[in-house]
Amino acid sequence: MNDNSRRIARIMVALGIVIAALMATSGCALSPNRLPSVKAGVSNDYEVTLKFASVLNLPTGADVMMNGLQVGRVTALNETADGVDVVVGLTKSRPVPANSSAVIRQNTPLGDTYLGLTPDTNAVTTEYLRDGSVIPQERTTSPPTLEDTIAVLAYFVNGGTIQKVQDTMGTLNKVLPKVKDVRRLATTVAKDLDDLADNTDEIDRTLTGLDNVAKSFPASATYIEHVFSAGGVHYFETVAYTLLRHIATLLPSVGKVFTGGLWASPLLNSLADTLETAKPMWPAGDGTLKATNSFLGDTLLPFLKNPKVTVTSVKASGSNKQLLGDTITVLRILGVLQ
Repeated sequence: MNDNSRRIARIMVALGIVIAALMATSGCALSPNRLPSVKAGVSNDYEVTLKFASVLNLPTGADVMMNGLQVGRVTALNETADGVDVVVGLTKSRPVPANSSAVIRQNTPLGDTYLGLTPDTNAVTTEYLRDGSVIPQERTTSPPTLEDTIAVLAYFVNGGTIQKVQDTMGTLNKVLPKVKDVRRLATTVAKDLDDLADNTDEIDRTLTGLDNVAKSFPASATYIEHVFSAGGVHYFETVAYTLLRHIATLLPSVGKVFTGGLWASPLLNSLADTLETAKPMWPAGDGTLKATNSFLGDTLLPFLKNPKVTVTSVKASGSNKQLLGDTITVLRILGVLQ
């Protein structure tokens, strides 16, 4: 070993001895809280005490935040019989309402811990915290421990919750319609809405009619009450019973008619054969029907409306001329012969 190596070794040993002596004389271990901070801070104008049940890993020097702005810094942590008193130094440039509540938060699970102040927005107050003020434990909230958070996450992961969520999503995917069905349904709904928009007058008229019907109910309240009263219910029950009784009586009779009507089967068969035989005559029936209609419309019906016979001429031969003359005389007297 050369001289330079021996010199470096002696220097290292000397530094170790000095550090050990300093730690021994200080009487305590090296704490991160004693290290100087390089963070930008605010002025410490007055101190306030906040009572917590526990503060976990809240260090001295932690930021005190309100509405996203730093209003102070934690200056001391004092253990008490019922919890921990957190002493914070606040700045006068950002007054803190006296009704504020406090909670210990972290930006991320592994981030810095800070103290958050939240004013009560529901209460109207003009008082602010001042030097020596105390926020009671009722208005402070301690965060859950990291162990509790990890235990909850472990239960969430290992307890089947994620698998249940996946199963639920798979069930929803099976139950919900496919994309093309949704598009078709959306198209149909859009058309229906367009139809409704084009027929708003009809809808207004329908709603007006329903409104008029609803307005008529008070005028008919007495009749409606009578219908639904005990007497009305009894009446409808009686009518229903009577109707059912008549139907029960009628149905067997109808059955007997159909059963007793079997004798008409040969007659119906004969009628069918007759119609089949007359089928070749149907084409000529059109002319016959026209002639019949002409006779009825032009001759028979006018005569029945005004029965009158006019004799225009009478002829006879042989020895009947005398009888013919007498007949003509009688017809002229009656006004039949012109």
